[in-house]
Amino acid sequence: MLIEFSIKNFGPFKDKAVFSIESTALDGNEGNLLDSPLKDPLLGAAVIFGANASGKSYVLKAMDVLQIMVRAPMNPNITYPWYQPFRASNETLSAPTELGIAFTVDDVRYDYSISFDKDHVVAESLYHSPKGRKGMVFSRKEQNFKFGRTAIRGLRSSSMLTSPTSSFLSVAAQYNNETCLAAHKGIVNDIKIIGGNLSTMLNDVIEYINLNKGFKEHMMKALRIADLGICGISGTVKTRNAVELINQIPQQVIGLMMATGNTEVAETSLFLEHDFKNSDVDKGMLNFPFQIESNGTMQLFCLMGPIVDALEHGYTVMIDEFGTFIHSDIAKWIIRQFRNAANPNKAQLIVNTQDQSLLSLELLRRDQIWFTQKNIDTGASELYSLSDFNGVRADIDLQKSYSVDKFGAKPFVSNEDVMI
Repeated sequence: MLIEFSIKNFGPFKDKAVFSIESTALDGNEGNLLDSPLKDPLLGAAVIFGANASGKSYVLKAMDVLQIMVRAPMNPNITYPWYQPFRASNETLSAPTELGIAFTVDDVRYDYSISFDKDHVVAESLYHSPKGRKGMVFSRKEQNFKFGRTAIRGLRSSSMLTSPTSSFLSVAAQYNNETCLAAHKGIVNDIKIIGGNLSTMLNDVIEYINLNKGFKEHMMKALRIADLGICGISGTVKTRNAVELINQIPQQVIGLMMATGNTEVAETSLFLEHDFKNSDVDKGMLNFPFQIESNGTMQLFCLMGPIVDALEHGYTVMIDEFGTFIHSDIAKWIIRQFRNAANPNKAQLIVNTQDQSLLSLELLRRDQIWFTQKNIDTGASELYSLSDFNGVRADIDLQKSYSVDKFGAKPFVSNEDVMI
């Protein structure tokens, strides 16, 4: 389970920004709290609001970069293409990016941090609390390593195999250090990041439906609840050689694929069966190929794949531009799936959105509502929670208060006309 995530000198975040999904001492919506091994419960969901270009997506991008740095050892000669320091200050142009994360795996808390510049790891550390007391697993400055007493087995030899471009966590996990393997799992496997283009998820969702009967049943129930009128799913994903599809793929594309040596393509077949009780056509006609389904239907189908997967396995799922193409009532229903009562595996949902209808204290606690705002003079973004504001009453109209700029994080759009 995710506890918090911090970002410094990455994209628009010049100074350290901390996003926390640990609950505060607030009353209300106790059903949104998840039991955890920590002193305070964790939150099942959190929503980030803000103007365009205010930094919302960079919170998810930073998590994606952290996963890239940790997933596997790097080529020794690599220059990191994901190194994106804050560009509007000479102070930060060549300074390290710093990312930190706290999370639990099997009820043990882990705290991991890494800083890096364009071509090497500057510092890195991992701490864990197996018995409630925080202890160092390892700490690194450049190529100088220190190790905690309880986790030293195998770590010293792994450090000698760690290049300046690789995270030590990725190397130690590769060599099966038990503590580092658990931390690696918590960062890379237990957190799922979904970009704004949900169509890229389509093949993965189809394959998982075919592999997991329980997943398919949960998907069917989700689509029924969402009132799409769908009562059946059937689909396949086959790998084909582009030459076999010569009449379906432009010749220029086939030529380019053959020139690069990559001629395999995925052929997707998906039919959604509709339950139109008064229809007089043959039942087979009610199996619609996905190409004729609405954009909203397909977006929801692809979105519910990772949502159901997270609920089944207790993952943390992070979604960029949540609510695009789906009705706000469905968006609210999805968020409610991460309440305690509906969420036995303690999954978590973190999204950014432009859907202001989600600004509701009936749906969310104040510590579940976050904002990003960019300083128009410096270009630097900040990240803060509604719980940072005093005097926010339980009966307040949040949408109205946000619309009159009570909490910031709102674009200023002048009344000028473009052509006049």
